[in-house]
Amino acid sequence: MKVRLNWALFLLTAFSYIFYPVWHLPLPWPAQWALLNFFILLSAAALYSPLGEVSPEASFPELKELWPAVLLAAAASLFLWLTPLPTGADDQSHAGPPAWLLGRATTALGLDIRLLPALFLPLAAITAAAAVGLYRKGMELPGRGAAVLGLAAAGNLFFFASLRFGLAEAIGRFETVLRYPPLAKFLYLPAYLLLGVNEAAPRAAQFFLLVLAAVYLLRLLKLMKAGPPPRLAYLLAAFFPTFFNLGTSAELEAGTVLFFAASIFHFMKAAATGEREEFLKCAFWTAAGFFYKQLLLGLVLSFIPALAALWLVYPQRREAWLYGLKTLAMPLLVGLPFILISAAYGIRNTALVYEYLYDPAIMTLNLKVIYMTCGAPITALLAASAAYVLYRRRNLETALLLYFSAAYYLMISATLAVGFVRHAQPFYIGLVLMLLLAVSDLAAALPGRLAKPLAAGLLALFVFQSVFAKNPYQRRTVFNYHGNSFPYWEAVEYFKSLNRPGLKIYAPMEVEPSHYYLAKHGMAGKLAWDRDLPPGFSAEKAARAFRDGAFDFLLLPYSPFAGLRTDLPSIAKELEAAGALCREKLFDYHGNKLVLFKPCAE
Repeated sequence: MKVRLNWALFLLTAFSYIFYPVWHLPLPWPAQWALLNFFILLSAAALYSPLGEVSPEASFPELKELWPAVLLAAAASLFLWLTPLPTGADDQSHAGPPAWLLGRATTALGLDIRLLPALFLPLAAITAAAAVGLYRKGMELPGRGAAVLGLAAAGNLFFFASLRFGLAEAIGRFETVLRYPPLAKFLYLPAYLLLGVNEAAPRAAQFFLLVLAAVYLLRLLKLMKAGPPPRLAYLLAAFFPTFFNLGTSAELEAGTVLFFAASIFHFMKAAATGEREEFLKCAFWTAAGFFYKQLLLGLVLSFIPALAALWLVYPQRREAWLYGLKTLAMPLLVGLPFILISAAYGIRNTALVYEYLYDPAIMTLNLKVIYMTCGAPITALLAASAAYVLYRRRNLETALLLYFSAAYYLMISATLAVGFVRHAQPFYIGLVLMLLLAVSDLAAALPGRLAKPLAAGLLALFVFQSVFAKNPYQRRTVFNYHGNSFPYWEAVEYFKSLNRPGLKIYAPMEVEPSHYYLAKHGMAGKLAWDRDLPPGFSAEKAARAFRDGAFDFLLLPYSPFAGLRTDLPSIAKELEAAGALCREKLFDYHGNKLVLFKPCAE
C-alpha cells in the first residue's frame, strides 16, 4: 500500500474546512450548506491533484545520527518546559483551548484528567499496531470516487446534525474558529493525550517541530554542498538563541519554521534539478503550512518572482519553471479560502502597513532585534558568516537562500508584527544556514586539534546565550522565566481545596490566563468563571458587578502586569482600601501577585 500526498492533503482539507466548521458563519443555513459543499469539492480537488504522483517521506534517517544531540538539547530545555505559562502572552491562547476541551470532556465523562495518558497510550499502541498490520498485508486505500462520496455523506450528516443539536456552536463561535487555522489549534491535543495536561506537553511539541526543522536545515546544507559534523550543526541550530526560545515556549512559531524550511528546501532542490516531484513536494508542504499559520501566503507569493528569474536565467528549462508555477495553484486553492473568510469578517487580516516600507527606523528594526536577542558575540558571528558566504559561495542555491530571507524580511517588516522576534523566525533560517555554511568550511579547513576546541567554544557560547543570558529581548531563560507568570494555578488549587460545588468566580481580565489551569487541575466545568471586563472598569464597577452577579470571590492582579490597558492592580488596592470587599488570600509567585476577595463578614 502506497500512501500518496494527495491523500494527505485531502484529509487535511476535509478536516480543516468541514469537520472544523469554517462554514459555520453568521449566514442563513442554505448559505452555510452551500459553503460546506464548496469545501467538499475543494477536498476532492486535492485528492484528484497531481500530488498523487508523489509519496510522503515517512522516515528521517538523519535522526539516527542526531539522537544523542537531540537528547542533550531536550535535557537543557527541560527546566524551562516545566515553568508556568506566562500570563498575557500567546502561550496561554495557544496552549489553553485544547487543554480546556480535554478538561470539559473529562469532567463530562467523570474522568480524572491526570489519567489521560494511561488511557490514550494503550489505545495509540493498538491503533499503530493495527495500521502496521494492514500496511504489511498490502491493504489498499478506497477509490478516490468512493472517498469523495463518503466525505460528502459524512460532511452533510455533520452539517444537519449540527443544525439540530448545535454541534458547531459547541466547537466555538465563528470568531474563535477563524482566529487561527485548525492544524495550529489541535496540534497540542495529541501532546496532552500522550504526556498529560501539563506545561511541558506543548513545549515538547514545539521542540519536536524544531527537530524536524533542523533536519531540513541539514538537507539544505547538503544541497548547498556543505558537510559540517551533523551533531554540531544540529546543536548550533537547536541552541541558536531564538530557535531555542521557540522550543521552550508554547507558542506556534516552531512549526512555522518547519514549514518554511521544508518548502524552501524542496523549491531550491527543484530549481537545481527541475524535477516535477520536488515542485509537488514544495506545493504540499506549503499547502499543509497554510493549515498551520497564514504566514505561508507570503512564501507562495515569493515563489512567483523566483520562478520568473529562473525562466530568464535558465531558458532551457522553461517547461519545468512553468510546471512549478502551476503547482502553486494547490496551496493557494486550499489556503486562500480560510484567509479570505477571516479577512472578510475582520478576524485576522494581513496587518500590512505600507508606510513602514518608507520608514528606515521601522525597516531596520528587525536587524536591531537580532543584536538585542542574540547578544553581541553571536550577532558578530552572523555578520561575519553572511559576509563570508556572499564572498565565497556565489551560486544559485545561495542566491535563492538570500532572496527568500530578504523577501520574508521585507514582508514581515511591513506589518504590525515588526519587532516581534517570534514572527521574524523564518528570516532567521537564512542567518543560521549562513552560519552553518561558514562553520562547515572552517571545519574542513582546520586540523582536528584546532577544529574541536573551536567547535566546543562556539557551542558553549550558544548554550550560554540561549539558556543563561539575563533578560534578553523577548526571550525566556533560567534567569527571567518567571516574568509575567501570575499564579492562577495556585488560585485554582485553592478553589479545588474548598470542595464547594458551583463556586462563582469573578476574575475580570483583558486576556484569558485561567482556563488552562482550570483544565490542568480538573476544574473545567466545575465552577463558573467570569472574566468580563466592561468599558471604563473601576473599583466601583467591580464591586457592583460582584454584587449583581452574586459571585463568591473576586480575583484580580495585585502587581503591575505588562501589556494591560486597565490598571487592575490599582483597582484591587482601591477596593481593599475602601472596605468594599475583604481579602481572602494573596497569591505571590516571584512578585507576580493575585489577590482574592470575598464579601466582608457582617
